[in-house]
Amino acid sequence: MPPIGAPTDGLPVITLRKVTWRLIPFLFVLYVIAWLDRVNVGFAGLQMNADLGFSSTVFGFGSGIFFLGYCLFEIPSNIILERVGARLWISRIMITWGLISASLMFVRTPAAFYLLRFLLGVAEAGFFPGVIYYLTLWYPTAHRARAIAAFMTAVPVTGLIGGPVSGALLELNGLHGLAGWQWLFLLEALPAVVLGTVVLFYLKNCPETTNWLTSPERDWLMETLAAERRACPVRPNVRVALTDATVWKLGVIFLLVAAGFYGYSFWAPLVINSLTGLTNFKIGLVIGAISAVTILAMLLNSYHSDRTGERALHIAVPLSLMAVGFAGCALVRQPVLAIIALALVPLGHCASYGPFWSMPTQFFTGPAAAAGIALVTTIANLGSFAGPAMIGALKARTGTHVQSFLLLGGMAAVAALLALTIDHSSARNSE
Repeated sequence: MPPIGAPTDGLPVITLRKVTWRLIPFLFVLYVIAWLDRVNVGFAGLQMNADLGFSSTVFGFGSGIFFLGYCLFEIPSNIILERVGARLWISRIMITWGLISASLMFVRTPAAFYLLRFLLGVAEAGFFPGVIYYLTLWYPTAHRARAIAAFMTAVPVTGLIGGPVSGALLELNGLHGLAGWQWLFLLEALPAVVLGTVVLFYLKNCPETTNWLTSPERDWLMETLAAERRACPVRPNVRVALTDATVWKLGVIFLLVAAGFYGYSFWAPLVINSLTGLTNFKIGLVIGAISAVTILAMLLNSYHSDRTGERALHIAVPLSLMAVGFAGCALVRQPVLAIIALALVPLGHCASYGPFWSMPTQFFTGPAAAAGIALVTTIANLGSFAGPAMIGALKARTGTHVQSFLLLGGMAAVAALLALTIDHSSARNSE
């Protein structure tokens, strides 16, 4: 099998194949664990809200406050990663978030729920943008969108696997005196601590320090990446990255869609339950089926984007589908059709990932790339906080998800239009 985005012959094929099989599966597993520990509160809420007497407002705010902690520490964390190396910093991130995620099993009050979700965001800050930056140290620009997309298929795969697993863990309710949601938080947090330790021995900070590439392979990769850095049209400076208009535009786009996607991620189990009355395990199977289709769309869109070199349309079209999905789920009354519409939300959002995240890595290199990626995610995390909290507040006021879903659909539509205005010609020229 050729590597992700690899050329068709010679030394580059062998080199990128080794890089791909060495890094992508491992980073993929790490992101599955990260995503699961971030959003499993959506499944926990099926039992936890009733057990602890949490209202929709409390649950929505507690789900979203994760992103305030994440937002505050995103840029500092990514700058530290660039300085101390991915191996040490990603390990630290994973071990601390695993311990805090497990601590959620002890929650009894809204205040404790808010505090631990906030601290979970602080602990995980820097992981996602750090990995995106890390991939820029290993993949030439022309092969980057598919590499990023392959890593980020962890998001829908978490739904594919994590949905049924989380639903099944809730069935442990009462075992050894613990509620199902307590087992969920405990057992899904342990892999983060274990794998965080493995990171120290498995990852290398950059191609220069690797011992699993031959000298010719290492030289080709280092020379190719160095040539791209020299051709970068923007001075690789943190200040430039933090004040660049395109970076801010990307941040606003991601803010608008993150509000909707995290609203979906935290509330989908409860929405599907209200539409169908299915058991917890069957709700997990529905989310798993949605995730399977999402994976296919994500890989195909990123492959076509890399093949054509076009980014804006490959972002805007999926985000338009996301907008249609929210509107359809809000307005359609037939449960099956409403769930089909709801499926367009993660499909559209995730399909845009590869093309979207390849763009900031084309404009900047080195510390500026780390800062630029972190700025985009920091801006976006304001939306990630607002989406779940807004759904909870509007549901408490109106008793339905209709108004919040229509609003989130409108935000996705605006994001799609903004994507069409991005000028990445200079980035293409640097490839």
